[in-house]
Amino acid sequence: MTAAAAFPGVIITQPGPQYSAAYRQWQGCPSICRTPKGRFFGGWYSGGSREPSYWNYNILARSDDGGINWQDPVLVIATVPATRKQLLDIELWLDPLQRLWCFWVQRDYSCGGIKDAAHVSTWAIRCDDPDAADLHWSAPFLAFTGFLRCQPTVLNDGRWLACAYDWTCDRYCYSESSDQGRTWLRRQGGKKLDAFFDETQILERRDGSLLMFARTCKTGCIAQSLSTDGGATWTDGAPTDIPNPSTRFFLRRLQSGRVLLINNLDAKQRVAMTAMLSEDDGRSWPYQLTLENSTGSSYPDAVQAPDGGIHIIYDRGGRNARKEIVTCRICEDDIIAGKITALDSFIGNIASKAPQQTLAAPTDRDRIRDFDDRWLKNQFGDIAGADAIAQLRF
Repeated sequence: MTAAAAFPGVIITQPGPQYSAAYRQWQGCPSICRTPKGRFFGGWYSGGSREPSYWNYNILARSDDGGINWQDPVLVIATVPATRKQLLDIELWLDPLQRLWCFWVQRDYSCGGIKDAAHVSTWAIRCDDPDAADLHWSAPFLAFTGFLRCQPTVLNDGRWLACAYDWTCDRYCYSESSDQGRTWLRRQGGKKLDAFFDETQILERRDGSLLMFARTCKTGCIAQSLSTDGGATWTDGAPTDIPNPSTRFFLRRLQSGRVLLINNLDAKQRVAMTAMLSEDDGRSWPYQLTLENSTGSSYPDAVQAPDGGIHIIYDRGGRNARKEIVTCRICEDDIIAGKITALDSFIGNIASKAPQQTLAAPTDRDRIRDFDDRWLKNQFGDIAGADAIAQLRF
């Protein structure tokens, strides 16, 4: 925790109508969290004409009915364009002390550019009583360097691992805390396999070894790296036989001891959003339930309730006409059966939907889109080529 760093954005606890779904041109990359008393928080981001944009902002939404209906938004973390620092990619997590962490990524375009290690950092605010009627948040603070896109993992020895990746490094990177998030140390793992956005996640196996899954760019599958000494050393990234079209997945151990993986089960397209179960610590995945078959589903996140229910959130067509945030509630029996069997399970619930035509004034919308087009080519043309900008998938 680095409280001394100056926060360049703005935290809005009573968002105005300009932050409502009716004004959004796109939305995506969601996260989900459940409080001890059963309240759900969802987070995703929007703003501007696309990601990335100086007009991006993070959204916090809330559900008090099991994740079906959502108050959107209840809080906004907004970029201030004049600072040349973009705020994006919210990530929610309830720590072992039952405190709600709201992480987000800051990208600093005033430093040496996107290839500079100082370009990306992860910030947070924390709510120590997320079930309260009135939520009280800490001041924003710099948590650690790197780009966090998944919930931290708590090891049996009490360490917290936050897989905030570094695209300027050729090794998988993460941050580690041994004092419940007060301080974090930067760690490096094995060499990356074909990665730019590696979005790693770590599972502690029953034998104490650590399994790291990672996103790849062109390999068409999830990569893996292993540590048998608590993270002191790691194997280099190697391909698995799990298809993935270069997008985020979700990996977590369930209360039963089984391991849950939610993943686009396709090597090329963001289709086939699938919940998968492993009984051998991620070595095989015999049980599968398809949640979504349409094109453009991505970025799943999940949390398990004490009753065993698995609550899932992902985006569906967030960057095209659909612009939907979707929630599901399933259980392990559903995945084992390959179909919905429980009476209280559901899939495909629309938590938030932005309209095809927003309420934003056309002149404002066009001005921001034109600026974003020029700015994106300027920032990313050197790594992707100007002709490939439209194909970039974050």
